[in-house]
Amino acid sequence: MKNKLLLLLSTPNGDFETHLFIARLERYFKQSKKNSPLLLFASLVLFSHQLYLESPLWPLIAWQCLLVLFTAIIYCIDHQQQSSAIIECHYKILRKRLFYRLVYGLIVAALFGASTFLIPTDAPFDHLAIYYIFLICLFAIILISNVIFPEYYFGYGFVVITLVYLHTLSQTGSHSEGFIIIASLVYPIGAIIMTIKATEMSKRAINEVALGLILKKQMTEMLELQQVIKYQSEHDQLTGLANRRKFENCAYDVENNAKSKQVSFGIVYIDLDKFKPINDKYGHAYGDKVLQEMAERLNKCSRDTDLVCRMGGDEFCILIKDVDGTQHLEQQSFAIEQRLKQSFIVEDVNFNLSASIGTAIYPEDGLTVDELVSHADHNMYRNKQQKLTVVPSG
Repeated sequence: MKNKLLLLLSTPNGDFETHLFIARLERYFKQSKKNSPLLLFASLVLFSHQLYLESPLWPLIAWQCLLVLFTAIIYCIDHQQQSSAIIECHYKILRKRLFYRLVYGLIVAALFGASTFLIPTDAPFDHLAIYYIFLICLFAIILISNVIFPEYYFGYGFVVITLVYLHTLSQTGSHSEGFIIIASLVYPIGAIIMTIKATEMSKRAINEVALGLILKKQMTEMLELQQVIKYQSEHDQLTGLANRRKFENCAYDVENNAKSKQVSFGIVYIDLDKFKPINDKYGHAYGDKVLQEMAERLNKCSRDTDLVCRMGGDEFCILIKDVDGTQHLEQQSFAIEQRLKQSFIVEDVNFNLSASIGTAIYPEDGLTVDELVSHADHNMYRNKQQKLTVVPSG
């Protein structure tokens, strides 16, 4: 990002720099909103001090009213810039709003600095020094809390320190020339030192924000990668169905739930008839497309709560939760068989497949997943021996 230090001159280039720009804005407005009560409190302290020094009342009241007004405006601006509003805006609009926020902030700084000229010329030196120190400390607080927005504290400090310095020069009649000379040296040197240190603080703060974004991005990518790895480890690459590992994990959970709640669940085991000749005659590319078609049909004739799995080769299994009984399971397996036997075309080749299906229901056919799978597999092979298969034609 060009001119990375200065927020108003930053031009985001790419997603990361845009996120960094937005993150700096979010941090600035969040902290700036907290500073508004501090500015009001500081103005009341200075107002009370000026009353004690018997400063002109009406100019002092006007000063206080203006300060309260602009501080309230700043608070409203900061309050409106919520995170959602920042994200939805284009960075050029945000930069324009930030510029207006800077202008109002500098007006407040000018009011604080100009308050020194309301102090009576015969004010004791110790009270004058306390007033100066208070303004400088206020600037230091503004600097630290707005370190992410260098333009603001640079401008704030320049305005306040310059006005304090000018007020010091105006006190030539009250103080010795030596004091004026010392002040003329201290203020610029102090301003230079504070600028250097503040710049270092800003760079560190910006780097912290950038590092936070990088870590967040890396964590997000890591979580996404873990999800991809988990998905791939639990799903068949060809059909997208759950694999044997996913089936076993879910089936054991369903088994435990059925035992604790005393409900039934069923297993439908499916084997495509005469699938091997398809690979031998037309090639594995055709065979893969046939498997994908069968997988899609199984998904469509299953409920969202059912788990359709490819166990390997041309064998599939459906884990059916909340089965009402053996008749319900047989009806569903019959519907699956009718759906699979419908003809379809793969690259001008017509296929008419059948499938052998075996079922098992908990707890009638077994008390564990392994027993149910074995029972369903046995029924499936028994049906395969009894039925007449249909060879695909092309």
